[in-house]
Amino acid sequence: MIVGFDNGEEYRQVAPDDVSAQSPQLLPPSLRRAAGGDFQRHQGKDEAMRQPMSINIADAHLGIWQDNPNDPSFRSEIYGVLIRDMRARGWSIRQDPETRRRFNCISHSKRLGARGTLRCAIQISGRVVEVDFWSITAPQVNRNGRRYDFDKMRRMSHIDQLRVELEYRRITAWLETLAKVTVSRRYERDLPPMKFIEKRYAESYHSDKALGRPVCNYDYNRKSKDGALLEHGQTVWLADDKGRLIRGTAYYNINSMWWVVAGGKLHNESCGSLFSKQPDDLRTKRNERARRSRLEKELAIAVERMDFLRAQALKGILFGSEQTFMIWARDHGAYYRSNYAGYTTDRIHAGKYTRAEAEAECRRCPHDLEMVCQDGSHVRFEQKKAA
Repeated sequence: MIVGFDNGEEYRQVAPDDVSAQSPQLLPPSLRRAAGGDFQRHQGKDEAMRQPMSINIADAHLGIWQDNPNDPSFRSEIYGVLIRDMRARGWSIRQDPETRRRFNCISHSKRLGARGTLRCAIQISGRVVEVDFWSITAPQVNRNGRRYDFDKMRRMSHIDQLRVELEYRRITAWLETLAKVTVSRRYERDLPPMKFIEKRYAESYHSDKALGRPVCNYDYNRKSKDGALLEHGQTVWLADDKGRLIRGTAYYNINSMWWVVAGGKLHNESCGSLFSKQPDDLRTKRNERARRSRLEKELAIAVERMDFLRAQALKGILFGSEQTFMIWARDHGAYYRSNYAGYTTDRIHAGKYTRAEAEAECRRCPHDLEMVCQDGSHVRFEQKKAA
């Protein structure tokens, strides 16, 4: 066996006098790219004997699964070759800098890619290689980035959707030259809500064979927001993404999650967010978290602009005459943001909390959290000692 490097990539050469009989993984990357489809017609016996694999496609996610998690060739022949083939198609793929900075020991298992307006994340874990796609031109909802939005395919432009579908087809066609492949699309948003629920019930391992659907066996998985126990198929009320109450029909999903069909749309909600009875004031919006986040954001903008009269008015709306505090996380070296979600090193954009809120959170994790007063002093709360 001869080991060589081609443009910084390692390869193994077994039969240099007969390149047509070799698998693509055993040749220099430049030769493999130049040969193109010839290697699909001249496969090595080792490739043909790979164990069966399954491809699961869900929205903008593709997962390549095999049964054996201890197969060392899965990394070199699937994960490694997938990255090289995507590079040959014009993708720029590099290490994930955040993973390398925080978890360097697993950075070799995670990669980020870019091509035009598309981005991708590739990772290997045990017996699965996962590829997630998103578009930088799609409308962003998640504050942490488009990568973490739901319905990424639907948010993409039509041309980006076609490009992702083309990647799915290319990856599937390549894997079919290596082993027997089963392809399944498990998340089809275009189905009507009830058809989608029926499909998920048919595919679920948790479905009761007699009923044809999962059964909720624990009361804490069906306890509603108003304290009643939910029943499969009953009418419920819930808040939509704008905080307005809507009415729908609940169907059990799994654990504490319930499907709700309301207004022709499908919602996947926790039992703790559903009302079993019609709330008294239907006109009152249930958007406390969104309201507070928006007001705190406006407060920070007013302070940055030195519009202190507006800042004082916003503070009065949020907290009245109460004194406000911040929460410092020692393990992150940063302040909590609003609603206990996220971190920042900027005092202006740090979340503001009442004394009761800040003290309760700091006492929950006294080894990590400190309460920060308005004068900048930090207050620690002693951890309770075991008796």
